[in-house]
Amino acid sequence: MTTYKVGYFVGSLSSTSVNRELAKALIRSAPHDLEFTELPIGNLPLYSPDHDADYPPEALALKDAIHQSQAILFVTPEYNRSIPGALKN
Repeated sequence: MTTYKVGYFVGSLSSTSVNRELAKALIRSAPHDLEFTELPIGNLPLYSPDHDADYPPEALALKDAIHQSQAILFVTPEYNRSIPGALKN
């Protein structure tokens, strides 16, 4: 059986986020051939074009995790008719 790698973002930094609980529920109800990995955003530095030539290690790790995923799932709250600042960054 082929396993598909799904990376997922939780748009809230709170460990008790409703969206984190929703993500866990989605994972529990997903088909068994999907392997989920959370793509953490809590340790990312704020974006600055100064980093474009030399990405911080946390950003490189995130880019690699996205590259290793075959699909990306976003589980995020709505904030001011958009996505939260932590995820936009």
